[in-house]
Amino acid sequence: MTLPRHAKTVIIGGGVIGCSIAYHLAREGRTDIVVLERSKLTSGTTWHAAGLVRRLRPSATLTKLINYSIDLYGELERETGQATGWTQTGSLTLATNQDRLTNIKRQVSLGRAFGLEADVVDAPRAKELWPLIETDDVIGAVWSPADGRVNPSDVALALSKGARARGVQIFEDTTVTGLQKKAGRISGVEVGEHVIEADEVVIACGLWSREVAAMAGAHMPLYACEHFYILTKPLPEVQALGKGAHLPTLNDQDAFLYARDDVEGLLVGCFEPHAKGLPLERLPADFSFDLLDEDWDHFMPMMENALRRIPALERAEVRMLLNGPESFTLDSQFMLGESPEVPGLFLMGGMNSTGIALAGGAGKAMAEWIIAGEPTMELNEADIRRFSPEMNVLGALEARIPEVLGRHYDNPFPGRSMDTARGQRRSPIHVGLVAAGAQFESRGGWERAVHFGGEAAHLPLSFGVPAWREQVAQEVETCRTGAAILDQSAFGKIMVQGPDAKDFLNHLCAAQMDIAEGRIAYTQILNARGGVESDLTVQRHGPDTYLLIVGAGEVVRDLKRMRETRGDFRVEFTDVTSGYAIIGLAGAKAREVLQATSNTPVPELKRFHFAPVEIGLARGWVGRLSFTGEEGYELYIPSDMAMTAYEALVEAGASHAGLYASGSLRIESGFRAFGHELTPGTTPPEAGLGAFCAFGTGFVGEAALKDHDPERQIVSLLFDDPDAIPIHDEPIYFDGKVVGQITSAAWSYRFGRSVALAMLTSLPQGLQDGDVIPGFEVEIACTRYSARISRKPAKEAFQ
Repeated sequence: MTLPRHAKTVIIGGGVIGCSIAYHLAREGRTDIVVLERSKLTSGTTWHAAGLVRRLRPSATLTKLINYSIDLYGELERETGQATGWTQTGSLTLATNQDRLTNIKRQVSLGRAFGLEADVVDAPRAKELWPLIETDDVIGAVWSPADGRVNPSDVALALSKGARARGVQIFEDTTVTGLQKKAGRISGVEVGEHVIEADEVVIACGLWSREVAAMAGAHMPLYACEHFYILTKPLPEVQALGKGAHLPTLNDQDAFLYARDDVEGLLVGCFEPHAKGLPLERLPADFSFDLLDEDWDHFMPMMENALRRIPALERAEVRMLLNGPESFTLDSQFMLGESPEVPGLFLMGGMNSTGIALAGGAGKAMAEWIIAGEPTMELNEADIRRFSPEMNVLGALEARIPEVLGRHYDNPFPGRSMDTARGQRRSPIHVGLVAAGAQFESRGGWERAVHFGGEAAHLPLSFGVPAWREQVAQEVETCRTGAAILDQSAFGKIMVQGPDAKDFLNHLCAAQMDIAEGRIAYTQILNARGGVESDLTVQRHGPDTYLLIVGAGEVVRDLKRMRETRGDFRVEFTDVTSGYAIIGLAGAKAREVLQATSNTPVPELKRFHFAPVEIGLARGWVGRLSFTGEEGYELYIPSDMAMTAYEALVEAGASHAGLYASGSLRIESGFRAFGHELTPGTTPPEAGLGAFCAFGTGFVGEAALKDHDPERQIVSLLFDDPDAIPIHDEPIYFDGKVVGQITSAAWSYRFGRSVALAMLTSLPQGLQDGDVIPGFEVEIACTRYSARISRKPAKEAFQ
């Protein structure tokens, strides 16, 4: 078989991910697909993966993808005749402290929203399920009977066999040496002197994906680490299980361990706190079915943990200490999607040691994205557009990725943030915030002030009452009755200019863009299905000039959408995020403080209007709006004058507030947020924002919204019990049935209990805009708490 000169789709990488994408593309009817593998199928990370598949995950998206994978792996053998090794053994996750127990209970509750049953068990029952373990320190565990394991290489071979049966051509021992573009779009793949012209190219080559993507000028921020597990020779305790019998997968996350039986012995692996990064230059060019050197000194602390948990290991003879490389991302979520920089180039990788469990579902999601041209399901947490080019800095990856592996088993406490690669992007007023006692979290590369109590008011982290509750109470009060500075400089700013700017934005955005100069429009950018791709405000600065203010994580996706939508419109758009600071000023005294900074009168503004303003020695403009829902302004100031404006505001009496305070207030006010209430699968009518859609302007998604009668709805929710502390995604019950999930939650200082926004997928009969309906329950860590809901904002509905 010779390499073709042209293919509709070329997939680079013959591991389980590349094979899954090829299989699902072919199953959807796509033809003319070529897979190129530099060595043999299953080489690289796939062959040495542990093959563990757990259904319960900390998010709805991951749970859906893995459940699909499990169903697929059970079907593949019947379809292809190639065994996948799928064995339903169940899994047992231990807890040795209350926080761990709370975390795994939270996963059980989330799973119930999808019909997944798991049991919370005590230490004696855990011992029955895994007789080899010591349980003196175990305070509880979760038994998930539907989990299991596969043979990773067999899964990849089954997927490749299914793909070949549908006409996919697979070439082994074929190294890609370059990528070609025409007019900025991917156009071909070079294999030495041979070029395969391609309509689209998919990069799914594991450790090497970042370097291959760079051949086309695309950013794919991932990095490799060494990953360890031991294999023992047969143990009598395992042999005693009998032929064909298996232990459940064991997860001892407090000890950083996982374990399962393997060929009558044990496999014990770890996610050690002090992980080892792996520069790719350390690997030989022909690295394939290879391993890295054993490092017993590095593994020994984990081995000691394993010996305490599984005393039988003391009598075991170690067959090998396996050290294989795996790739990770900056935020511990995998990435997939079309490159924002190179149209037609699709990227998938950084599986963070969940590649085998995710391969089926993620491969299907990627195939559907390629065919449809956009995601067909909720994929925000994995969407590659969350990473800007600035996040592909090698120094940041080298610093952060070992921490990502080392914290793989961390409890996902509210307020948790990574310690490495910090300070990459800082607000123009960052120095002032530091002096004011700001506690920062790293979000999308930006340092964001979450509160102003410093570390003393931040630690210890907890699933219960957070250390910062009283500090944030003061900040919330300032946002209401004083004048609170809210640093919003991380928001994206995109300048749109040209004779067709108005018509272009009317096509791009759902709201009417033919507004007067000095006006601000609130709007969404939608996809063809009517789902929300971005939530933004648009300022009109001149006949042909607009400024878009978008969420900090939406700049890359918005610029990509704008390039795709431009067509023949005579318009240019420029990312000017770094050119301006945005300082929110919220509270009843905001105007008074603002006037005290200036020798010129502060303009009298109606809501959603803006005008020039002088602040101390700075010049900028001021808009009358606030994401807190309280009285206030947003100040837009050139970055080089931001500090002098900030200093003038502080001298005039302004105080500080962080994201926790503004988040509490925005949920009370019912304001929707992208990535929470607003997603590519959520329409404006479902989010209660249908009134902002200007039908008749021809905006993208308009056709999908005509005659759209939403069957689900975003609502406000107030708990009855102050002890209820939700975080995100908790299932909501009504009359004993799951009817929705929490989308955002915070402590309400107005009501002295938690408040939330939620998506109800089943609406009670007769729900009207002003109704308050009791009788709902929200399950948090296996405990249900009563709550009331309303379509109105909480601060209006629940007074």
